[in-house]
Amino acid sequence: MPHTVAIIVAGSCLTAGALGQSVPADAVSLRDDAAWRTSRLADEGGGWDKGRFFITDGGANRLNIGGFMQFRFLSNWRDEGTTPDPADFTQGFQMRRARLSLSGTVWSKDLSFTLLTDASRSSGAVGFLDAFGEYAITDDVSVRWGQFKLPYNREELVNDNRQLAIERSTVNSVFGYTRTQGVMVSYTTDSFRLFGMVSDGGNALNNDFTSAAEADIAFTARADFRWGEGDSKRFEDLTSWRESGVGALLGGAVHVQTGGETGGTADVDLYSATVDFSLEGDGWNLFAAAHWLRTEPASGAETDDFGLLLQGGVFVTDQVEPFVRYDAIIADDANGEDFHTITAGVNYYVSPRSHAFKLSADVQYYLDAEGENALVSPTTGSNLLADPDDGQVAVRVQAQIIF
Repeated sequence: MPHTVAIIVAGSCLTAGALGQSVPADAVSLRDDAAWRTSRLADEGGGWDKGRFFITDGGANRLNIGGFMQFRFLSNWRDEGTTPDPADFTQGFQMRRARLSLSGTVWSKDLSFTLLTDASRSSGAVGFLDAFGEYAITDDVSVRWGQFKLPYNREELVNDNRQLAIERSTVNSVFGYTRTQGVMVSYTTDSFRLFGMVSDGGNALNNDFTSAAEADIAFTARADFRWGEGDSKRFEDLTSWRESGVGALLGGAVHVQTGGETGGTADVDLYSATVDFSLEGDGWNLFAAAHWLRTEPASGAETDDFGLLLQGGVFVTDQVEPFVRYDAIIADDANGEDFHTITAGVNYYVSPRSHAFKLSADVQYYLDAEGENALVSPTTGSNLLADPDDGQVAVRVQAQIIF
């Protein structure tokens, strides 16, 4: 109703001005009242802001509501499938991700929270991915506690809905760490970021403290250096819009975890490091990452494995972005043969300069046999299926909506 009143009053004022007539004082008052009520609704009610819905009391308490969906069609060709799927061709639809996010502030604008849920692809059951609180001690220093991603590999830290390819690389699945529980302290400026975290170890999603899947303790540290045009927000995805200046981000991280000394944890120590570099310009992007992982089990020989990722994309129109990617797993002899993947595809940004509505398609060629590398596991998310032979081809088409 306030919007309607404002439009009517504005129209009346415009007509009166065009006829050279003065605007009655009560009409001006009514127009100002409508504008004030509309502003108050946004400040103390709710609405849409920066790509998300929100509810607020106009003070420290605010709830943001958002989420995204990724729906896919998949096809896979391989020389020889394995039981229970002996065929050499598989195709079908997949709801890869359906997530709902709740975030905001409470009590103070310095105290924030995030809850991110995800629905299982197989059962539809809903569980938590992120569940954490964060307090800004100063403008630069904050502490976060709960369940969230380790501050380690950048490809993993970039949101699922802001990747260049449809899915992260096979290298990321082998060398990356996802969510765990712990406490992280961060120092952040516009050009430099430093993170330090103590946790239950890599990939300890939704585990209790008695879980055998956890480490005794783990430490992670990451640093990022940014220079060039734009701010740090431009590196929240892996693309670069047209008419963007040249900017770069150099990052690196280390992770150490140990187990076997507390109830039920595996008696194995892990040491890993990664370095990554992003260079972005006027509608083009380049990204490279290198990984090292040392595994020291209580029994058996230690292994050293390495990973490499190179990818890039360029806009050929304001909405069409072809891209290519190469990643390689250089395995220790004890873990079998090396594993290489080539990916090529294209993104169409239906919503220009935004990931809100995006259509994507890509083709992956797995040069080597999945069954000959102990580090690589079949996964429907990457469309890599069990195959003792090399030369597997995987096609993915995806529609993405962010709200």
